[in-house]
Amino acid sequence: MRWSYRIFRAFGIDVRVHATFFFIVAYFAYVWGAAREPGGIYGALYGVVLVVLLFALVVMHELTHSLVARRFGVGVRDITLLPIGGMAAMEEMPREPRQELLVAVAGPASNVALGLVMAALAPLLVDTSLFSDFGRLSDALLAPGFQGAYLYLLFVNVMLAVFNLLPAFPMDGGRVFRSILAMRMGRAKATRVAVGTGQVFAVGLGLLGVFGGGIMMVVVAVFIFFGAQAEGRGDEMKGVLDDLLVAKAVNVHIQTASPEQSIGDLAARLFHTYQADFPVVAPDGSVLGVVTRDRLISLLGRHGPEFPVSEAMRVDVPTGRLTDSVYDAFQRMQSSGSRVMPIVEEGRFVGMVSLEDIGEVFALLSATGPEFAGRVPREPT
Repeated sequence: MRWSYRIFRAFGIDVRVHATFFFIVAYFAYVWGAAREPGGIYGALYGVVLVVLLFALVVMHELTHSLVARRFGVGVRDITLLPIGGMAAMEEMPREPRQELLVAVAGPASNVALGLVMAALAPLLVDTSLFSDFGRLSDALLAPGFQGAYLYLLFVNVMLAVFNLLPAFPMDGGRVFRSILAMRMGRAKATRVAVGTGQVFAVGLGLLGVFGGGIMMVVVAVFIFFGAQAEGRGDEMKGVLDDLLVAKAVNVHIQTASPEQSIGDLAARLFHTYQADFPVVAPDGSVLGVVTRDRLISLLGRHGPEFPVSEAMRVDVPTGRLTDSVYDAFQRMQSSGSRVMPIVEEGRFVGMVSLEDIGEVFALLSATGPEFAGRVPREPT
């Protein structure tokens, strides 16, 4: 994810923090430093420590998801901390319903386990008589100090487990709901039901936020609504594109660039082609990188038309093969942040697929049915 920075690595998984995360840190520093007693520098520092501890719970939650997913062969790239929580970047959730159920339950289960441990230790660490008086308990939760932090973390940890288990797709509870439905009605129909349920829940949550629940409730509602929509579309794309080979979607009529060219020579081609991105190909046919239209125009303005293609190309673009799944190619392009993927066979460039190509193929097959792909020659011509 752009604007995210690695802070540490655990169990082989990078934990990253998004730049926007610092807004929530600043908010907690303000609340305890200015809006609550005793305030001041001590209060602000207490707020910062508290929010760091809160997000340690989030990291534990996401790591548990990730470790269980890896047991089922799912790759996990990283975990990113955002103001509204954490997000584990998995290749995809397991397709088998029971495996998805276990992965989804794992995160809340870790919070439940920690909550039980903290509750068991509470008589040794805090005044448990507070639990019988809601007013005193509320005051203690918001009082800076060890007891306040302990009670606050215990409360938030329980709420994290409860909230995530609500049947609102794509939250954990929604995934549990989808996996249970999938055991009875198949994954495609279960996903449609879970997406609809999640969006109805999001609308209700958003209305609660508008009428007194606060801005964060509205933000979470928006995240759930569009997250459910994106997950549903992604699952539909996998169903349509997973069995389709790149050979049936590749564009073989691609203009290429050589590393010895200048970007001015390349930019001149834009006047006569709709092609926006140019693969850079060596004399032996191997792919060296890709020069994108946006980068080309940007570098023209900064360095002029004589700037070499070899220094303008992006070298971290993934390559694929004709026998790859179109859906796998789509996922690799998304994870790398690339709009295109050069296709090679026996080390030589043969064509390219773009997100626009894949979108068009998906639209055609969605309208006509997957069997329409049988009309497309297996090998491009």
